[in-house]
This record gives sequence, C-alpha cells and structure tokens, in this order.
Amino acid sequence: MRQERAERTRSALVMAAAGQFDRQGYERTTLADVSRRAEVSKGALSFHFANKAELADTVQSFGCAKASVWLARLREREQPALQTLVDMTHLVVRQLREDELTRAGVRLTNERETPCESPLHLPAVWQAAFRRVASDAAADGSLSPGRSSRTVAALALSLVMHEQIRSRKVGDEAHGRLADMWSLLLPSLAGPHACGPLRPGGGDQIGVLPVSGWR
Repeated sequence: MRQERAERTRSALVMAAAGQFDRQGYERTTLADVSRRAEVSKGALSFHFANKAELADTVQSFGCAKASVWLARLREREQPALQTLVDMTHLVVRQLREDELTRAGVRLTNERETPCESPLHLPAVWQAAFRRVASDAAADGSLSPGRSSRTVAALALSLVMHEQIRSRKVGDEAHGRLADMWSLLLPSLAGPHACGPLRPGGGDQIGVLPVSGWR
C-alpha cells in the first residue's frame, strides 16, 4: 500500500511538472509550482526528486517511453508499412495537440539542448520509429524501390516538426494540412505493392487511440 501511494505521488508530480514545463518552460518553472499543481508537499517532492533537473529528466523520459509504446503498437498493424508511416505522423501530431507530456518533452528537449543521441530526445525517438517503419515499407514493397527509406523517414519527421513549430499547441487543422501534404507526396512514394490506395489522412483508428494512456 505504501509503495502504491508513493508511485501515485511520483506520477502526479511528473504530470504536474509536465503541465508546468509545457506552459512556462524549464527556466520559469519552480519546484514550488509543481508541488502546488500536484497538491503534494515540498517535502514529498524532494523525497522523489532531488532537483528540477532530475524532475525534467523524468518528464522527458516518460514522454519518450509513451511515444515508443504507441508507435510500436502502430507498427504491429497488418497493413502496408507506408500507410503505417502516415499513421504515425498523424498520431504524433495528435499527441502534440492533446498531450501535455508530449509537448513538455519537446519543449524541454529544445530548451535544455538535449543531444540527439540522448534517450531523452523525443524527436529522435520519433525519427527512430519512422526509420524502422520506412525500412519495413521498403521490404514489403509499399515504398517505391527508387526511394531511400532514410530519406522518407526524414521527410516524415520534417512534416511533424513543421506542425510543431507552426503552433505551440497544434490545432485540429494540423491533420488537414498533414493530409494535404501526404496527398502530394504519396503518389511519388508508393510502390507497386501498396495494396490499394493509401489514406493520406491516416487510418480509421488513429482518432480513437487513447493518447493519455500508454502503459
């Protein structure tokens, strides 16, 4: 019981910190802000986290883990891998729109100048997932043989980051813009084994994935 309570307190602190980092950034956020938002005493906060840097590391780690889980689940779908890549970009944009943990992870990555090789670098997690599924697309023939899977993965990341930069809180119109861009790109990317027309707006289930849950 005591361990469960400690885990709930730790999770509450991480999510409260994510909200503060998302809104105020790393420098302006204080541990007092986080403890008030989580409704946890400063002593309890210091028991779990020695300082703000450790708390920020944990927020970034949680954000990366969440992204890894959901992107891996998408990769398991029985469909052309190029469609899965499109779906992944829509999922990331949806997480940017709806999820404080994701937005905080990106903001902390930028503000703390997290190295690309760090496991805490959220866009690098996206890029790694995009590269894996682009390689799948090359293998299953849904990607045209004349296209580089690494280049296509980099293109997917640039589409996502364009929406992230365009607006700190990505609006619903982001999916329409993303679909428009994929509509232009897919005819030149799709291979002979794409198994019918690909959906630039993402698969049918993207809109119902519970982005707030990930374990």
